[in-house]
Amino acid sequence: MRILLGLVLFVAGIAGLAWWGSSHQARTIEDEVEVAAKGVVTGAIHPMRVEVSGRDITLTGTADTEDELIDIVASLDAVEGRRVVRSDDVDVLPVADPYETALAKGIDGSLSLTGTAPSAAQAEVAAGHGATGAMDLPLASGAPEGWTEIVGAGVDALVPLDEGSFALTGMTAILSGTAATPREAKAATTALNALPDGIDRVVSVDVLDTGVVSFELIYDAGEGLSAFGTVPENFDAPAMAEALGFTDIAGDTTTTFGMDAALPERLSDLPGLLPDLERLSLRDEGGQIIATGVASPGLDPGYVTSELRAALGDDARIEITAGDAPDDWVTRTNRATGADQVASAGYWLPVYDFEISKQACNDAAAQVQAGRQIQFVTGSAELDTASMSIINDMAGLLLHCTDKIGMRVTIGGHTDSQGDDNENYRLSVARANAVRDALVARGVPAGRMQALGFGETEPIADNDTEEGRAANRRTTFEWPK
Repeated sequence: MRILLGLVLFVAGIAGLAWWGSSHQARTIEDEVEVAAKGVVTGAIHPMRVEVSGRDITLTGTADTEDELIDIVASLDAVEGRRVVRSDDVDVLPVADPYETALAKGIDGSLSLTGTAPSAAQAEVAAGHGATGAMDLPLASGAPEGWTEIVGAGVDALVPLDEGSFALTGMTAILSGTAATPREAKAATTALNALPDGIDRVVSVDVLDTGVVSFELIYDAGEGLSAFGTVPENFDAPAMAEALGFTDIAGDTTTTFGMDAALPERLSDLPGLLPDLERLSLRDEGGQIIATGVASPGLDPGYVTSELRAALGDDARIEITAGDAPDDWVTRTNRATGADQVASAGYWLPVYDFEISKQACNDAAAQVQAGRQIQFVTGSAELDTASMSIINDMAGLLLHCTDKIGMRVTIGGHTDSQGDDNENYRLSVARANAVRDALVARGVPAGRMQALGFGETEPIADNDTEEGRAANRRTTFEWPK
């Protein structure tokens, strides 16, 4: 009996050892298959899982493409010891063609990302660049290599812009938007240098302030001053108006950080010239002043041109034409002088409204001539063009003062003591008559004026000095008491 029991126990032990050995071997094979299978999916673009039951492998997750899935399944098939590979539950990403991802920067500085991302991991990198919406992007295959670098370059390009967009379409990156100055525009463009090789770039950035001074300043004797275009920040349209003696200016301008350093000085010499003009347009084109305009009626355009050239510089382009005669007795206020004017015989003459008397007219004549004289071509009785404005002013005064019965004015011609006495007398008479004729041409009644020559007989200064002789060469207007 003992022998039988021992035999039974021996047989049972042998069977147990056999079962244990078989079970241990099966577990070892399963473990090896699992380790190998997990190694296969480690390099997958998207997270994938493998489960091993016995020697059967089950694959789940997302494959980037059908080709990737085929390669992974083939690698799992090659795992030693495997029995079956199941991949029915693997999703394959759609292919985007063309691949599109877009960044937008709002005026508030916010960045948002739309379109598709190659993977959740790369979307997370994009989110780290500060773009909202990155983690909500749908996934798709077909992205260019270096997608995260492309998005990063897009973010860097948008940072300097006030607002804009960066769009990746296939292998082309498009940057558009607005920059405050050329410096920001350049920084945006430079950021695109970080794009991977093979990515084409298209840039369309508008610069709000180019730094280029380009404007048109318009003066109209009847309408005043206006400006259009881009003016220097430190010499803007109101500053231009002030430099020209105006309190206001119309038009539409923007300012720029650029500057034409010579502009203030050039404009500072113009106020004294505007009364000689009906219209003047000043344009700054790349630092060059272009002046076109119309001279006041009766003024020589060549004379006005020479005056403008002295003010604006030899490099200025100047074109002045003759002004048309206005209709008689039309009135206006000259915006350069502030004086009311009336049209008479084709000229604009100042309007006077004081109470007429000999003393008042004499005082007004002295005021008109204060600091200036009627001038003639040297050695002749031909009126100098520079004297036409004073002739106009005096014509307006005489129209007023001769409007009263008995108001007759004496126009006196005077010379210095140089030269022959008789010749000086003759010249003084001729010059007095020339002034009278010019006043008649402007509508002053001829019968209310008498031209007399006094030669050198009534000096008001010392003829031994040039200054004195210049003072003696004069034309006087007097209402005898």
